[in-house]
Amino acid sequence: MDKFNASKNVDTARLEKLFLEKGTLKVLKKNEYMVRQNDKTNHIGFVTSGTFRLTRIDTNGNEWIVGYSFENDFVCDYPSLINRTSATVSIKATTDCEVYLLPLSELNQFWETDMETQRLGRRIAETMFAEIYQRLLRFYCDTPEQRYQALMKRCPDLQERISLKEIALFLGVTPETLSRIRKKQQQK
Repeated sequence: MDKFNASKNVDTARLEKLFLEKGTLKVLKKNEYMVRQNDKTNHIGFVTSGTFRLTRIDTNGNEWIVGYSFENDFVCDYPSLINRTSATVSIKATTDCEVYLLPLSELNQFWETDMETQRLGRRIAETMFAEIYQRLLRFYCDTPEQRYQALMKRCPDLQERISLKEIALFLGVTPETLSRIRKKQQQK
């Protein structure tokens, strides 16, 4: 599967190499947490195998799926990491996972290596912003069917990795609504 959280237009090979060379390999079993909401986080991860789910529990105790990270993708609560605040999401292994963890200090040192790494960091940040902005616009402006179509176009094999119930929760609809959308699409 293509990277779920990053643009195909950004070459992150140099950054991935940093994680593999200087990161610490951590193996997490299914349902283990990489970080829990409200805990401190000081690492960013590069996933070499497995799937992570990012969730947030609201003030009413409802759990919301807000993201995923798959193999060859990065995983962290980046705003909390760089601001050195408590995690705003939980990151949980939904399968057995291998992830290389890198402390923020190592990442910052990498960004300061040269102008090329600074440009890479800026490009990744811009890409992340654009992705989140598009997701926000889709949430407010698109119908659930349009959001589902866009997600499946971007990640055609997502249904093989996560359940339809989880896809529904990620899209902000009920599983029944997603079933109706899928049935309607199959009839076309």
